[in-house]
Amino acid sequence: MIQIELTHENVEMLREILASHLSQLRMELACTDRRDFRDYLKKRGEFLEGFIRDLERELSAAGKGLISIDRLRAVEIFQGLTDWDLKIVAQFFHEEQIQPGVLLCKEGEIADRLFILEEGGVTLTTQKGESYELRIPGKIIGWSFLVSPNLYTATAKTRTSCSLLVMKSPDFYYLIHKEPKMGVKVMDNLARVVASRLKGAEEARGREATSNRPIA
Repeated sequence: MIQIELTHENVEMLREILASHLSQLRMELACTDRRDFRDYLKKRGEFLEGFIRDLERELSAAGKGLISIDRLRAVEIFQGLTDWDLKIVAQFFHEEQIQPGVLLCKEGEIADRLFILEEGGVTLTTQKGESYELRIPGKIIGWSFLVSPNLYTATAKTRTSCSLLVMKSPDFYYLIHKEPKMGVKVMDNLARVVASRLKGAEEARGREATSNRPIA
């Protein structure tokens, strides 16, 4: 038996590399009609799956387990993704517990992190004086992280204690580069999210204007 000493950081990196390779292998498996080649790929895929599970057990024992894909199913930009897609995405998220009154991002600054609300409430404000509160689990904060010029379009501050899932921008762009089909789904979902929020903002402005209109 060969034994190699690895830090937890190296184990995490190895897991990500192997998971990416397993995804490519599965794509090849889905595209080939040759039975002998399918058996070849399947055997290696099963080996990789087992090895990745072993790595995940080691990380879990060290308190560095993966984010469960069940926590990602309700996320608005991940609708329609397969369990395998979600498992790939989960590798790039980490959890943060944030106290009330903490600034998550500021309008106009470079968008380098994407937040997913799991618990609590976050207030979004703009320089135009608009305000919007998020309390529904699965809602994203910092969507401009995904769209050029990658500048936050609102300021976000925690209103209560919050549980958030966080992804950094380099991880996202690596993920989209390696999994372009998944990226198309995510960006399509994002377009719907942005359209819905813009519509909600317009309706809110309309209600405000109506309430301030003099009674005839």
